[in-house]
This record gives sequence, structure tokens and C-alpha cells, in this order.
Amino acid sequence: MFTVVRPERHNALDLVTIDALADFVLALYERPELQVAVIAGEGGSFIAGGDLAEFSKLKGEDAGRALSVRMGKILRDLEALPQVSIAAITGHAYGGGVELCLACDMRIAERDALIGLTQAKFGLTTAWGGTARLVRAVGYSAALDLLLNRRILHGQEAFDLGLVNRVVESGQAVGAAWNMGKDIAKLGRDLVVGIKRLAQSSDRGPIEDAYVDETATFSKLWASERHERLVRTFLERKQ
Repeated sequence: MFTVVRPERHNALDLVTIDALADFVLALYERPELQVAVIAGEGGSFIAGGDLAEFSKLKGEDAGRALSVRMGKILRDLEALPQVSIAAITGHAYGGGVELCLACDMRIAERDALIGLTQAKFGLTTAWGGTARLVRAVGYSAALDLLLNRRILHGQEAFDLGLVNRVVESGQAVGAAWNMGKDIAKLGRDLVVGIKRLAQSSDRGPIEDAYVDETATFSKLWASERHERLVRTFLERKQ
């Protein structure tokens, strides 16, 4: 689990926290036995974007490009993890915080959470892949509405748009994310990795390639000892 602990700044991301997130993602690649990762914020908020007090010191186009490239790569690495990542959205989730949760595989939001891609308020677009992921999640027109009108959504509104997967009551997001993670982990690593890979290839690549990948993945799992054991147990219960 990765928890941002900057409650005095509503967990806004500074450069130190960005480095810590990069280390966390890298460590997950080195822990293939883990199946689920949860990302959360401490103190009643998820992540209220980037720390503008710190980022405002980064002057010029080159500095902006470096920040975009650095965090963009971290989020692409997060997205490409074999593990399933779940964002537990509490309190404030603005700007870059929403970009981070969009890079997670699934999102659980508390009903009273406030979620908004508010970069245009500061004369900016998203920088870390957020627009592409938002369009993929909610569609072109809805994404434009959110971005151009700087809309702030409550958890239920975000769910209705398809921006989050589940809505829970206040104080329950982290626990719900853990419970979801534990339930997913029961499927076994090979199946979890296989399902995630097939979902990503179906979403992003040619459909014909997805069909081929699905057959290869299914065939390998079909021959696994775990599949045979689960079928055997089911048939024995039916007798």
C-alpha cells in the first residue's frame, strides 16, 4: 500500500512524494508474488493535485516538460504493473491526484469525496496522461465537460459517469479497497495477471490481437493444476 502523508497540504504531491511513488512502483515489479496494490491518502483526503507552492518554483518550458515526462512515466509504469492497483478516494482529489487515480486499474470513492480535473483553473491542461485516460473512462463529450468547465464531482456523480467503480460511505474507502484486494487475491496470481492483461489488450490494441492473446492465456490456465483442482472440488460437491 502507498499512502501519501501530507495532510497539511491535503496530500498534494511534492517532488519527494513523487520520488517515493516511483520507488513504490519499482518495488512492485520486484515483488511478483503480490497481486494487489492500494493507493490512498492520509488525513481525510486522497491527493489534492500537485503542490503548487513547490511546483511554481519550476520555471520555463524545459522545467514543465521535465515534470510532465517524469510523472507521466511513473503513471505509465503504474498502469503496466502486473498487479491490480486500486485507488481509495477520500476527501479531496484534484488535478494530478485524479490523474493518478485514473492510472490505477480501479477506483473506490467515498460518497462525499470531491473529484475534479481542475488544471484549467490555472491555465493548464493535464500533464501526466490524464486527458487520454479520462476520455477512455467517460467518453469524449463528458471528458470535455469535466475539463473545460472545471467540474467538481461528488463520489456518486463520479460513479454515475463511470469515473469510479464503486461508491462507499465516508470513512470506508480504504477498507473497501483492502477487502476488494483480498477478494481479488483469492483468484491466484496467474489468473489475476491474465485477466488484467486481456482487459488491457482488448481496450487498447487491435481486437484480433486480443482474441489471440485470450486463447493463449486461457489455454495456459486450462492446463494449470489450480484449474483442475477447482473443477475437481466443484464436481465432488455435486455428487
